[in-house]
Amino acid sequence: MTGTIYHYYARYLVHPSGVTDSLDHWVKALERSNVKARILCATPRGGSDNEFAQESLTRPVGHLGRGRASWIPVGLLWNLRKRDVLVLHEGWVASNVAAALIARWKSTPYIVVPHGVYESGIVDAIRDPLGIRKRMERWVLRGARAVHVFYEGEKDVVRNLEPEIHTFITIANGADAGDVGWSGDGDYFLWIGRFDPHHKGLDNLIRHWANLPAPRPRLIMAGPDFLGGRDEVRTLIEQLALSDSVEVRGRVSGIEKDTLIAGARAYIHPSRWESCSIMLLEALAMGAPALISSSIHAAHELSPRVLRDFPFDDFAATLSEGLSWVDRNAELSQTAVEWSRGAGSWTTLGEKYSILIEKLRDRGSV
Repeated sequence: MTGTIYHYYARYLVHPSGVTDSLDHWVKALERSNVKARILCATPRGGSDNEFAQESLTRPVGHLGRGRASWIPVGLLWNLRKRDVLVLHEGWVASNVAAALIARWKSTPYIVVPHGVYESGIVDAIRDPLGIRKRMERWVLRGARAVHVFYEGEKDVVRNLEPEIHTFITIANGADAGDVGWSGDGDYFLWIGRFDPHHKGLDNLIRHWANLPAPRPRLIMAGPDFLGGRDEVRTLIEQLALSDSVEVRGRVSGIEKDTLIAGARAYIHPSRWESCSIMLLEALAMGAPALISSSIHAAHELSPRVLRDFPFDDFAATLSEGLSWVDRNAELSQTAVEWSRGAGSWTTLGEKYSILIEKLRDRGSV
């Protein structure tokens, strides 16, 4: 094969995220399988802010526009060929619509990886009074050779937006075993992520925490701010008189993050919706027992084998019972480690992904 698998995400160099981490691993998986893969993106004003960018595999291409809302990847005109495959990450941006249009004009097949952007919580929040954005998004989906979802349940989410989707690649993100293993010797439960209170279900988590009997266990919440969400969380904690038991921290990474996960009694993931959380997978790979929201796709795939799930949106449910299922649960920890080293590993999933991509390029179906 002489073609290249191009993963396109205009914002790849803007900052690291779950999307860039996922994208990085899929590209590495293809390269390990001797399939040429590259990352295409825009060059942000001021330069790259993604300290984890794979520079040797990244090819910034020319864009018109001044940022996410207006970027148009005209540079794709000089990069795409018929034997290539273009992989579009996320959605609801003009850059992806333009990329799909250019791919069609160049007879280059393309794949869409939504990363959860078609979940109802996001679709309902899209500003689209005339329905133009939804029509454009549906046009992009209809022209895709396949849509890459992470779990079976995500297929229905995509079809709710565009029913005429028939070809899916269904492979979740993987987990890499870290250098640090879980011990559970700390005195706290842990959540790490972006401080988006509604999406990440942080309001539900904090209200459940307020309903726990005294003395309440410690909860550490750490991560980058999102549109003032961290201050919202702090305010709710103060309103519910939880300052003695709930601690808010900033972004953590590297050894600091690993140390927090290693010491946690359990990892908690209360999101209202989620495509495939890299942070959750990292915690599982380290062996941290995890309690996740029953409403996210991973719950249907991994509970109760690898983790446990709890209805964080149901205040008739008792969180103390949910915590008891995972609190320093060594058996669940061992199961999570075994899964992350086997069926859930990037090595296993990457090999499967490479095979499916090649089949899709060769025969147009998987």
